[in-house]
Amino acid sequence: MAFSTSINGLMAVQQDMGVISNNIANAGTVGFKRSDTLFSEIYTAAVGPAGADGSSDGVLTRVRSDFGQGGFEFTSRPLDLAIDGQGLFVLKNEQETSYTRAGAFRLDSNRYIVTEGGANLQGFAADADGQISGALSDLQIGAALLEQKSTENINIGGNLDSRALTPGMTPFDPTNPESYSFSAATTIFDSAGTARQVSLFFVKNDIAPGQFTVSARVDDALQPESVLLEFTAAGEIDPASDSELVLASYQQPEGAAQPVTIDLSNLTSFGVTSSVSSITQDGFPAGELTGFAFDRSGIAYASYSNNEVRAVGQVAVATFRNTQGLASNGKTTFTESATSGLAEIGKPDAGARGFIRPNALESANVDLTVELLALIEAQRSFQSIAQAIQNENEASDALLQLR
Repeated sequence: MAFSTSINGLMAVQQDMGVISNNIANAGTVGFKRSDTLFSEIYTAAVGPAGADGSSDGVLTRVRSDFGQGGFEFTSRPLDLAIDGQGLFVLKNEQETSYTRAGAFRLDSNRYIVTEGGANLQGFAADADGQISGALSDLQIGAALLEQKSTENINIGGNLDSRALTPGMTPFDPTNPESYSFSAATTIFDSAGTARQVSLFFVKNDIAPGQFTVSARVDDALQPESVLLEFTAAGEIDPASDSELVLASYQQPEGAAQPVTIDLSNLTSFGVTSSVSSITQDGFPAGELTGFAFDRSGIAYASYSNNEVRAVGQVAVATFRNTQGLASNGKTTFTESATSGLAEIGKPDAGARGFIRPNALESANVDLTVELLALIEAQRSFQSIAQAIQNENEASDALLQLR
């Protein structure tokens, strides 16, 4: 029994040294999680009532992974991602689903986000309007053109000088600055993506000083619609006044009418010089993909040549009831087991899943000093057990020499 106990101990320490050596060898591996060995007592089980037949398979119980947070190495690559928290990236390779903390991804020939081994990163896709869906799928950064969008809404903010005089020239003529009090212009886009200029003209009423008639011209065509904008004595728009100018006659290139609504509710009429503080519109021409970046919620935003930005997808993150129970699958990946429980997959930056650190990689959580000391300790244990075997062998020889 002494020989058996020592040999089992020797084999267990040898495996322990292998685990420690593996930790040391992977100290520079991105997303690597160190392992340690758990031992159980063997001698008592072998000689006491706990051992049914007085035998045992060894003192090594199991090898477990340590999912402690590693440090972060920041890079310039947009596809280098790290998780700050307890979650894991979800990968799919054909029908196999695995999980990892290693976030060094790349794009394949179809612009899907994959690992160096070709497994697809899972996430939630976005629709054409940039809204994230709830369906889990392979995450892709498409290179398709962003289709143009015709302008439907214009919003203008600013001030119309309440001290302004009524124009001396009548009737209103957009080509004659003497016939209006103030003007502003912006660029809009039609259904073909062509830029067109909208000019707004404000004519102060000669009867009611707090009123301005607002007209619009698209390129060189004066639109038939106008609106009377009324202000209170305090310079705010009167609640009873119209605050929208709808260009119902505006024509698209194909001849169809495309109304454009101009929101005037952010205008004031104080006793200061007329000016425009902001003017925005919601149309844009077609654009080509120029780049992309992730935020802390794992949402990938694509940038286009027309200065538009659209969400194209969001990284999925998984958590487990017992992360320590995950089974190692090699190459810094893990799979579910009966001990870990099923994956709870959701969006980053929510609950215990942690948030995404873009342009960063998680380093291995290996402390070389600790591992080297553990290796020395395991080596001494190995030598001690080997000495015990030698002593047992000498004792056996002594017994055989008795006469």
